[in-house]
Amino acid sequence: MSDGFHHNIEETSALAHRVSRHADELETKAGERTRNVGHRLQQTRGKGALANTVAEASTQVLSAIKQAERQLRQHLRDVQKGLDLMSQNHAQNDKALAEMIRRIHRNSEEQDNKRNSWTGRAKGPDSSLTPAKVSVQWKPFMPKSQFARKAQQLQSLGRRGKLYKATNPVERNSRITDDYKGALMRIISNNHKDDPELAETARRVARSMHPDHIQELQVGGRDHWENIRMLDGKTNTDIGNHQVWPKIRDLPDGTPIQIKVKWK
Repeated sequence: MSDGFHHNIEETSALAHRVSRHADELETKAGERTRNVGHRLQQTRGKGALANTVAEASTQVLSAIKQAERQLRQHLRDVQKGLDLMSQNHAQNDKALAEMIRRIHRNSEEQDNKRNSWTGRAKGPDSSLTPAKVSVQWKPFMPKSQFARKAQQLQSLGRRGKLYKATNPVERNSRITDDYKGALMRIISNNHKDDPELAETARRVARSMHPDHIQELQVGGRDHWENIRMLDGKTNTDIGNHQVWPKIRDLPDGTPIQIKVKWK
């Protein structure tokens, strides 16, 4: 990616401190995943040349994905603040990427507007209903850091009274997640033009991940970029489709939900 692209991010880094409380909170929690993975990679060092090489390569790939997602979200925040730097500097930047970013933002805002105008759909927990306790279970095929991130965030949202059985089918625009992942891929490629092997490895890992709704749509989450983070695909599918949904689908709309995390 051009030097101008990186320079723009540095010039507007202060904006990260002025975005909404919700977005900042999600950003902080997203960091837990990366720190956990990084810690586990560090533990493999010193156990032989091969282990050191694998750890170093894995750290580089993780860093590339983390950097790309951070840059993507910074640009989305710039658009949100009315500072569409991607448009202003279109001659220096990837026009397709700029359009994806604008589209992600536009579609997210449209989804929020639809949500605000809902009638006949659950808009929050119904205090007259008995809360349902839903367990999410770690399975051996799940990266532990990925499961922990997803499960603990859901558990925290439940404790704060944010989770509830949403009206099915949920309102969703799949273009938001498609563009989010597409933009991430472009940023990875542009960031590492001088190291195509690293770029391809990072893209391959990112392809196996899903743009995950941190607060699942089925438990009241927004279909909005602020509610999205990349997550291991198998972990995301299993928790959402095979663990949470079967336990809540027959509940009355609006039923409050609490999450119990199981490791064994």
